Amino acid sequence: MPMDDYQAIVVRNPDHRVVALYGDLDAASMPALEAELFCQLTESDLPLVVSLDGVAFCDTGCLRSLLQAARHADAVGCRIAFCCRLEDLLRVLRDGRITHHLGIWPTIEEAVRAVLRP
Repeated sequence: MPMDDYQAIVVRNPDHRVVALYGDLDAASMPALEAELFCQLTESDLPLVVSLDGVAFCDTGCLRSLLQAARHADAVGCRIAFCCRLEDLLRVLRDGRITHHLGIWPTIEEAVRAVLRP
């Protein structure tokens, strides 16, 4: 898979789900990204972790999509957390001033612990 091709891999566990995102999050991938996240938030109230570690690029439209997913999760009562270790992407998230709206953890394991906490 070329790195710029968007892909979402979903792993379902008994007590949570993980969506690992790969490739470029841009105007071309935004409809698929939004559809995947909103599908996950609609089909189950199990906590959701979104891994951004495979993301090569993220534009402002997709930043809004991530923020909208977090807000939708709150509205439907689904716990959501994001994980990211990529400094370049973390800088984009900080520059977009949305890090304080998203629970961002350095690893999937830490994000899972965060969403499973009572």
